[in-house]
Parts: sequence; C-alpha cells; structure tokens
Amino acid sequence: MTEQAKPIPKDGELLIKVKAAAVNRIDIVHREKNLGYMDNPILGVEVAGTVEEVGTGAGFKVGTRVMGLVNGSGYAEYVVMPADRAMVIPEHLSFEEAAAIPEVFLTAYQTLFWIGKLRADENVLIHAGGSGVGTAAIQLAKQIGQANVVTTASSQEKFDFCRSLGADVCKNYKEQNFDKEVLMPPKIKGLI
Repeated sequence: MTEQAKPIPKDGELLIKVKAAAVNRIDIVHREKNLGYMDNPILGVEVAGTVEEVGTGAGFKVGTRVMGLVNGSGYAEYVVMPADRAMVIPEHLSFEEAAAIPEVFLTAYQTLFWIGKLRADENVLIHAGGSGVGTAAIQLAKQIGQANVVTTASSQEKFDFCRSLGADVCKNYKEQNFDKEVLMPPKIKGLI
C-alpha cells in the first residue's frame, strides 16, 4: 500500500469517498501485465461511494450516494469521477451492490438496446449467460416486454441460475451444437 495525494476535482468532476469497488476483467489484465490504467498506477474502474467535493458545474450535492465508472484509481480511498458518469444509488441498494452494477449493466444495455435494438417479444441469444454481462443481459431483456431469451453456458448450475433470472432456453456450448439446434426467427436482435 502506498500513499497518494488526495485528488482534486476539476470542473465537471466529483471527488468520491469510495465505499466499495468492483473487480473487472480490465483490472486483472492490467495487473497481470503490469500496466497502469490510463497512466494511473492505481487500478479500479467501477466504484460506489459518497460525493465529498463537487467541481464547478458538476450538478451534485456533497453527501450524495453515487456509483459509476472512473478512469482508474477505483481501489483508492478517494477517486475523481466525471459527473456525467455518476448515477445516484437507489436507497434500497448497498454500496457493494451498487459497485457491481455500472460496467456489466451498461455493457449489456448498450449491446441489447443501442446496438441490437432489441424490442418486446423479440428473441435474443446471449452467450455466457452465467457471466456478469450475461446475467445482466438476461434481466434487462426480460424487463422490456418479455423478450425470448436463449442463452449458452457450460453447466447445469449455470443453467439453473440463468433460468432463475428469466432465461427461456439454455444450451450447453461444450456439448451441443447450439448454432444448429437454436433456429431463431429472423427477428433476432442481439448477440452477447
């Protein structure tokens, strides 16, 4: 552990007192390869905490509970977050739960709805249904009007978990030729 100077928020930024941080694949890759994230020696891109200080024009109040993505330093005690990435944490969520939301749910949302343009009653194939992004995608797909969710995974335990989140069909990609077995109607819209 090393001491660093407490960051100072610039215009449009928030200083966050970190209460919880998530571990993401990018953090693991950067640590394994001894890379600093965006020239930052402290890992961590996903945090939840309270606003400690507000830069000019940031539009938040001190003490607000927020979650979001940062440009590294999420594992520190304090981190600067661009205000446009900060999301207010709903009262019923803990800091730990909130820290696990931004990366996976934003990735799933972007893929399903911005890129895939998934709409109600359409079909979607979600690979790696038991992964973080996969589990988020299943839940989001079911929230938009009961999309039909087909997912791939590698074990019965993962199938059971995917079904508990709303997956309609599960295919074992290690034992089945899911691409031949799953004949999707032409209105399929997403692939994760």
